Amino acid sequence: MLTQPDRDLEAATVDCIDVERLVIVGGGMAGFGLCDRLVKHDVVNSFAITLFGDEPQLAYDRVNLSKLFSGRSAEDLQLADRQWYCDQQISVRSGRRVVSIDRKRKQVVDDRGESVDYDRLVLATGSKAWVPPIPGSDLPGVFVYRTIDDLLAIQKHVDQANAQSAAVIGGGLLGLEAVKVMLDLNVSATVIEMAPGLMPRQLDATAAKVLKERVEALGVNIMLTTRTENVEAHENKLRINFMEVDSLDVDILVVAAGIRPRDELAEDAGLGLGKRGGFTVNDRLQTNDPDIYAIGECASIDDYTYGLVAPCYLMANTLADQLAGVDTRFHGADESAELKLLGVPVVALGTAIGYSPDGVILTHQDEQGYRKLIIEFDKIVGAAGVGQWDDIDTVRVAVGRQRKISRRERKRFIETGRLSPLGQATTVTQWPSDATVCSCLGVTRGELSAAFDNGAVTPEQLSKVTGAATGCGSCEHLVYAMAGDRSAIPETTTGVVVLVTSVVSLILSLIIWVVPPLPMADSVQSDWRNIDIVWRDEVIKQISGYSLLAVSLFGMVFSLRKRTKLVKEGSYGFWRAVHTAVGVATLVGLIVHTGMRLGANVNMMLSLTFLGLTFVGAVAGIASGLENRVAGEAAMLIREWRPRLTRLHIWLLWPLPVLITIHIICVYWY
Repeated sequence: MLTQPDRDLEAATVDCIDVERLVIVGGGMAGFGLCDRLVKHDVVNSFAITLFGDEPQLAYDRVNLSKLFSGRSAEDLQLADRQWYCDQQISVRSGRRVVSIDRKRKQVVDDRGESVDYDRLVLATGSKAWVPPIPGSDLPGVFVYRTIDDLLAIQKHVDQANAQSAAVIGGGLLGLEAVKVMLDLNVSATVIEMAPGLMPRQLDATAAKVLKERVEALGVNIMLTTRTENVEAHENKLRINFMEVDSLDVDILVVAAGIRPRDELAEDAGLGLGKRGGFTVNDRLQTNDPDIYAIGECASIDDYTYGLVAPCYLMANTLADQLAGVDTRFHGADESAELKLLGVPVVALGTAIGYSPDGVILTHQDEQGYRKLIIEFDKIVGAAGVGQWDDIDTVRVAVGRQRKISRRERKRFIETGRLSPLGQATTVTQWPSDATVCSCLGVTRGELSAAFDNGAVTPEQLSKVTGAATGCGSCEHLVYAMAGDRSAIPETTTGVVVLVTSVVSLILSLIIWVVPPLPMADSVQSDWRNIDIVWRDEVIKQISGYSLLAVSLFGMVFSLRKRTKLVKEGSYGFWRAVHTAVGVATLVGLIVHTGMRLGANVNMMLSLTFLGLTFVGAVAGIASGLENRVAGEAAMLIREWRPRLTRLHIWLLWPLPVLITIHIICVYWY
């Protein structure tokens, strides 16, 4: 029995005869993703769309399913409400399973015996939980982890049986999410995994070991390299028997060992299947019937099926282009994963180690966790880690763009675990405009910026307009950063001082370098003698010289605020502004002391070193003043070069004490 909104939805499309009939089989994330993209492509009204969904619920965020017991409701997980489908004139048939496809008549038949005609058919049937052939896996108290109904059934059993202990078969993403559900229900959990480590598809042995230690610290028992022999009922409990270790008695068993494509419709319809299951499709996502497409977890592309939401959405986008008349092809998708499992940050970006035979691996491990970079031909192509990774935003951009890594960066990563200098990580507002912020929906930094400029100034508004952070949610902090940084760019006084004084220093350095020296008076009667006495009188020269030295030392002391913990007063920004202001004072002092005469021999070396020091310092100061005022490639370039300029500025400082000492000795000795 359809609800009133369902009747409205069907009535909205039943009489449409001038548009193509598009039937979508699968009401999950891929099916919704296609509808959403047809709306965004402004071609949804070109089709009479009927959407079938097995589950009674409308499409929901399956990635965050475990949050159902930690504060979020089923409605919160919903990707769109019924009114949205109604507004788009999409006929939704929830709780209706398509059981056959008649390709000759171009019809699909559902489990109620009703048929629907189509001109084009999209199979987005997704996947189902895979249960290994374990005797006893069908006993009461054994569940799979896949849908909202599965979770509600788990919760009901826990309440009715007063369950205190649980086992989860599977130590991958699904298994660890199932463990979180158990902990949220106040049930102790044991993970049973056949592989020698957790998340074997994403993590190497060291990362898996670190993750195991973090998960065990939460009170979770983990059994690795353990094969389940059978499950049997034993005194109101489930006894899990293993091949080589003692049995385990629990109140509930959750099987989260993996997924398999839902491709049951293929055989009777004569559609091709991949070697590992799934409807075989080409790069246009067409099956062997050109009017039937497949997207998402049920699609097999070059005998490979994707199990993450980001590739599903990318397929939906590709197919929406096709249906809109744009010849877009699907050339594979990034399977990066970035999430928090049981509160432990886990990241796997770009190329995995097993798929990079020629890659060079850089690793770092400390109390924060484990980090790894994969380098191919001096380019960063992959990364993985367990634990907090402060500059992961910088790493994500580097992997996405496969940018080159310098020797300095290699050394820094090995020693500190950071790709960028401390405090110099690139913020999301400074990413390239084509850099992907939300991999699930393919939302770029440029799209977020455009949405912000058009009035979406809060994280919620940005998500609603662009879709970012509505998939797996791992980019939510980046969306908040986009809103927070863009709405909080007040011009600070210290930042202005740094920029202005650095520009003045640069101008003064160039003037001293290229402008001829100030002249000496050509007559004792000239008024200029009242001025050039500053460079003629030895006492005045000593006063100006030692004053210049004192000001220089003063500026050096200020720079210690950032480089030592002994100096704690004031902010970095304040002392940086003071330091650049002192730089202007030293150049003024140099003009007073020398009249812009660079001298010869040692004096020439001293003058050139001093000018080089202030010139490089001025450029570094300008870079510092600009880095938070520009975005994209310019900001990334500035952030890359400013530390180099700062180091050069420091290196030029070291010869000065020796040269100044020689200069003073020469003045007094000769």
